[in-house]
Amino acid sequence: MNSKKTARDVLLRRFGLERSYRPPALLRHPEWNYQPLLKLVVGHHLRLRPDFTFLQVGAFDGLTEDPIRPLVEAFGIRGIVVEPQRELLETLKTNYAAYPQVVAVNAAIADADGARDFYVTTRGPSRKASFFRSHLLKHGVPEAEIEVRRIPSVTIASVLARQGMDRCDFIQIDAEGYDYQIVRTIDFKVTQPLIVSFEHAHMSNRECNECIELLASHGFRFIGTRRDIIALREPA
Repeated sequence: MNSKKTARDVLLRRFGLERSYRPPALLRHPEWNYQPLLKLVVGHHLRLRPDFTFLQVGAFDGLTEDPIRPLVEAFGIRGIVVEPQRELLETLKTNYAAYPQVVAVNAAIADADGARDFYVTTRGPSRKASFFRSHLLKHGVPEAEIEVRRIPSVTIASVLARQGMDRCDFIQIDAEGYDYQIVRTIDFKVTQPLIVSFEHAHMSNRECNECIELLASHGFRFIGTRRDIIALREPA
């Protein structure tokens, strides 16, 4: 029986599929599954690196569905929150006013310093704002409500240097369709991240596989969730 199960699993993997081994009780009650995996991962690394730092790409308002805010509240970690929509800069600063170790920056992370076209909605700040007009259209934003802005862009290395950080332990990316491009710009020798979390839900299979293979070549191992990949490695 075990050999048959193994053969079936191997066959499914050839098609990019995998059987679920989650107990039926947890399938019936998804709310019973422990969700804040990042808190466990960051807590583990804090034991070895008390001066832990982070960079968040795509911070929005610092509250809405935000994976970083609970970590700052729990551990007091130091870092940079980057958001390209200029209307949100003061909101970010206000929401992190109690945490002066967190710096808010109005820019977009990209592959070069300069300026880039960025697509936003005429309704105001949106979590779907993106470098790609198609991303907003895919999420139901009418063409007439999309406008393009020229915004400042910076590389990961530049934003860290400007804030006096010689390394970054955790890079959190939620760039609405641009995560693939950002992961590929990371200089792993200079920035030295221990954790890289990115949203794979908007990637093609090829893009996701290339990100994983790139990170694996630098010693990362992975936790996969429905929308995100958490890549982690131990300090050297």
